[in-house]
Amino acid sequence: MEVRTVELVLRGFGAPPARAVAELDVLNRQERLKRAALTFGAGLIAALIALPIPLVHFVFVPAALLTGATLAVLRLRQREVFRGVSASCPICGKEQRFTVMGRFRLPRKLHCESCHHQLQLEAVTT
Repeated sequence: MEVRTVELVLRGFGAPPARAVAELDVLNRQERLKRAALTFGAGLIAALIALPIPLVHFVFVPAALLTGATLAVLRLRQREVFRGVSASCPICGKEQRFTVMGRFRLPRKLHCESCHHQLQLEAVTT
């Protein structure tokens, strides 16, 4: 798995923007297939567990299979995922590492653990 760093801007209401550095995991085809198979497998296992339960299996089994397949397709399409973001809060100035989950998509809302303000992570504009 390749790790890539990206320069970003962290903005807060009424404060000058701060520099942020995001670490991204760049997923190759094999890693994406593995993640998708694990997700679909979880849906399949949930469906198999609910199969012998009377009345529940009419709704839960198709829902688990459909959810597993949908989430597997979404994971298959994710080429880059956030590992984390390091920045100082533009409002209170505290240096911290923000936990960001999911695929790499901007803008992204973050929350400062120190001052609890909402921040926005954006691409650097030149």
